[in-house]
Amino acid sequence: MSRNGLALPFVIAAGLVLGSAAAAIAQEDGYFPNTKRQGRAAVEYRDAEIHVVAAYMYSQQNHDSRWLLIESAISTTRNMTIDRKDIRLVAPNGRSVMLSSQERFAADAARLKVLLQNASVTRHNVVSYFNQRRAAERMRLFALNSGSVLTNFVTDENHVAAGDLFFESPTGGWDAGVYSLIIEKDGARAVLPIELQ
Repeated sequence: MSRNGLALPFVIAAGLVLGSAAAAIAQEDGYFPNTKRQGRAAVEYRDAEIHVVAAYMYSQQNHDSRWLLIESAISTTRNMTIDRKDIRLVAPNGRSVMLSSQERFAADAARLKVLLQNASVTRHNVVSYFNQRRAAERMRLFALNSGSVLTNFVTDENHVAAGDLFFESPTGGWDAGVYSLIIEKDGARAVLPIELQ
């Protein structure tokens, strides 16, 4: 028992609840404007220029390894070419991690094959949130085998670009907390909360 009569387990539990509540309040207060939760580990961003859905079911609970997987789908109201360098993840401490290169991805293919196999049961249909889902095209930013890889993808009001985003931790693992997935190009900017538990 503490001096004020509260049991230590209650204080710890209250702290965990307050931490989750703080993340929800931050979103409501505009820290993540234009976003809508679509389940425990899926979020949708939409404004006048860009529409993004991100799902991270597997990585939300399994982030003690080097790689983070975020399934994504993107459309824009004007024609845009989104480059690999236009996508980043910002950690709670403010550190920015750019989308992985294909070279780094391919160099760790054995580990990534296991990740993708384990994540296959938690896949989320991110394209289903788009009216133009019948015109969805793969981003092709990553390939484990000899498939073609692109450094960018094109979006517009009639097409959706969908694909996996991979981020490599500079420390070998990802701390729990709320990260910001940022997609920014030619004045259009989407910021989505990615909450790792």
